[in-house]
Amino acid sequence: MARRAREDDGFEIQGQIGEGAFGRVMHARDGRGRVYAIKTFKAPPTSTSGREQMVGLPAPTVREVTMLRAMKHENVVRLHKVIVDKAELSLSIAIDYAEYDLGAILTWHRRHRRYVHPRMVKSATWQLLHGLWYLHSNWIIHRDIKPQNVLVMGDGSECGVVKIADFGLARFVDPASVLRPLHENGPVVTLWYRAPELLLGARHYTRAIDIWAAGCIFAELVTLVVPFKGIPKEKEDPRTMYQYEQLESIVKHKGTPTVDQWPLVIDHPYYDKAKSCLFADSQSELVKPDERAPMRDKALAPEIRHVFEELCAYDPEKRPTAYEALTDFDYFAKDDPEPKRNIFDYEGNAGDARVVYPHRKIVQAEKPHDDEIKRKASDGGSDQTATREEGEVKRTRV
Repeated sequence: MARRAREDDGFEIQGQIGEGAFGRVMHARDGRGRVYAIKTFKAPPTSTSGREQMVGLPAPTVREVTMLRAMKHENVVRLHKVIVDKAELSLSIAIDYAEYDLGAILTWHRRHRRYVHPRMVKSATWQLLHGLWYLHSNWIIHRDIKPQNVLVMGDGSECGVVKIADFGLARFVDPASVLRPLHENGPVVTLWYRAPELLLGARHYTRAIDIWAAGCIFAELVTLVVPFKGIPKEKEDPRTMYQYEQLESIVKHKGTPTVDQWPLVIDHPYYDKAKSCLFADSQSELVKPDERAPMRDKALAPEIRHVFEELCAYDPEKRPTAYEALTDFDYFAKDDPEPKRNIFDYEGNAGDARVVYPHRKIVQAEKPHDDEIKRKASDGGSDQTATREEGEVKRTRV
């Protein structure tokens, strides 16, 4: 079994944060007491003449580490150290440890039926877009922006700072290869945050898919409701980007995408296949936008609705870049409320009235002299520890 990062690597393992198909994530401290997340990857076994052999690290692992080594931005998770075990073909990375993520924070607010404070919404969105601005400026598409991959730092000098994490699906797309068909990589982006061009089978897509996902997260922070929540009625082929119920959810909210809104919509591979959900029963009558949708609530400020409509525009060419959103939108131009570096820094969130979110669950490690922590059986999964509330809740404003 692979040697884990331990004291001889400068870290003391405190416990396990998560485990998935890639390996596991551990909670660790260095000699100065600083806390890190140690993410350990292991090469997948392959069968050769009835015997399992290790064939090398998966390409996504190599890409993720390569990207993390190249990036340095406050709103992107930072790589501190790479630990390689050549004998066992394992690789570990020490990255920022974040006490929270937006998925867990949203779950808490739904359970307690309390809206996220407006300043916290703006601060989190502001920082998420700054992180995307940095990634996109360096020709990186994240391809899996969702609340669970948007970390929030706990106590310390970076308390309340948002950091984009999990680059397993990310890709470098430099100008020379911008037309390379990324669809060959298979499905990307968690379903509820997947842009319509992906659902319609786009062979070429851009950084705009991250902007759509950011718009979905913004709406969720504002309303506590996932704006486009398709629940498959039947098991659909996970190898295809087309998911009928998810596309139907978008159309019910936004209405039928017309050629005026999105000139290239009819050229997508799954356009004809999707006509039954793009149009009303006659397949010629346009579906009208749902005026009862939470993000169309007239009680919301116009600039808030504007952010959502622009970030989640049907036509990817019409979505703003992260930089344009930060510099052109009235929502961010207004100082009331002013975005903060610490998203927990807002009026009334202090003393006995302070909101206390549950800390990330850590399974305590076994005795220090044990070289290995017993692996739990797993058929795959994710390194995320927060789970999403499947049901939407009725809420009262506070």
